[in-house]
Amino acid sequence: DGEHYPTAVADAIAELIAAGWLVRGAALVGGGEKLRGTPEYGVPHVTAPEHDPSPAGALRAALEAYPDVTDIVDIADEPVLVLERRLELIGVAAGRGLRYRTADTVVQPPDFSRIETPSLAILGTGKRIGKTAVSAHAARVIDKHLGGDGAVVVVAMGRGGPAVPIVVDRADGAITVERLLAISRAGNHAASDYLEGAALTGLTTVGCRRVSGGLLGVPASSNVPAGALLAESMHPSLVLLEGSGSCVPSVRADITLLLATTARPQDLLEGLGPYRIGLADAVLVMGDDRALAAEMVARVHELAGTDHAQLPVVAASLVPTPVGNVSGRRVAAFTTAPEFVAPIVERELTAAGAEVLLVSCNLARRGELAVDLRRAKELGAGTVVVEIKAAAIDAVAEFAVAVGLDVVFLDNVPRPHDTEFDLDTLLRDLADRATAR
Repeated sequence: DGEHYPTAVADAIAELIAAGWLVRGAALVGGGEKLRGTPEYGVPHVTAPEHDPSPAGALRAALEAYPDVTDIVDIADEPVLVLERRLELIGVAAGRGLRYRTADTVVQPPDFSRIETPSLAILGTGKRIGKTAVSAHAARVIDKHLGGDGAVVVVAMGRGGPAVPIVVDRADGAITVERLLAISRAGNHAASDYLEGAALTGLTTVGCRRVSGGLLGVPASSNVPAGALLAESMHPSLVLLEGSGSCVPSVRADITLLLATTARPQDLLEGLGPYRIGLADAVLVMGDDRALAAEMVARVHELAGTDHAQLPVVAASLVPTPVGNVSGRRVAAFTTAPEFVAPIVERELTAAGAEVLLVSCNLARRGELAVDLRRAKELGAGTVVVEIKAAAIDAVAEFAVAVGLDVVFLDNVPRPHDTEFDLDTLLRDLADRATAR
């Protein structure tokens, strides 16, 4: 950057060359305080073009000028490269399969292997954005599209997943509250994503585990590759790979659907968000703030640019939907959703014929949840309606069984804001593109 004297930058580049690097050129990413005329760095340099005047634009221009590079070495600094801008540069490099090196960090782009079976990955920019719900809906739609009868096998990973991949076979019957309670009583996490998916789809699901995640979403530890091979051994028409938070499955997918949320637009639009957009074959912006969702959709199209101009970008909301019949029942509902979603849950359950006595958003907060469970009983609820998440089984279902309440699972079905848009058609198209590769 131009906030360093050119002689200092030239000396740093000379040190790289002396250390054995072949330096093809430099990208001057911004700043001009220390520049007088055209700077001399000892190697050719490139600046950002007028149509892309940003640090990322300068790097893109340099990569066009020097297409054979393998590594980006960052010797710029604040104020030109604040954290958000540096993350964008890391994303530009990773999107081209290049290593990005700073003084104390090396970001290595993932190099995952593919399975032979067609695959569709559903990824997210973070937690609590509806990824499991969208994955379940997509699995149901695509399974039917590809002929049904278990054409889709889902591979789901989570922090609470099993140490060794576990197959939940559709042939063994439905995932009932009794089965989940048995899993919980055996000391296992019975509301893991793979069990939620199996319960909501009725499809064979392989449960996997991941630990942590790097800047690019690569898990520190994951048994997903083994789980994907297990799924492939069942000879499905398509394997659906479900991400966890912002972590990606450690298997390269044929097609990728990316989810983001209006609750954190920066995760999609800033930093490494553009990198994730570059990986996507379609984007869903999830949230009930329709104005913000529309702004995010427009911004994604801008970030995608002409090379990705046909990228489908859709705004949608999750509609709470009871899996069983609640008509005529007095119910208490339990969800991990934020408080502003409670009226939506009440509205949808009322539309399904229930008398809603309580909506608790404390499913992931055990202290408050215990209070809400006692209150549900005091109010005279006969049924609990609960998402299969967090403390759904070991707290809510256990309480319900102990005091004689029925349990109905709560799904969340994606519904586009544009009522003319057919989300299921998009999902079928993504599946067709995956199977055509």
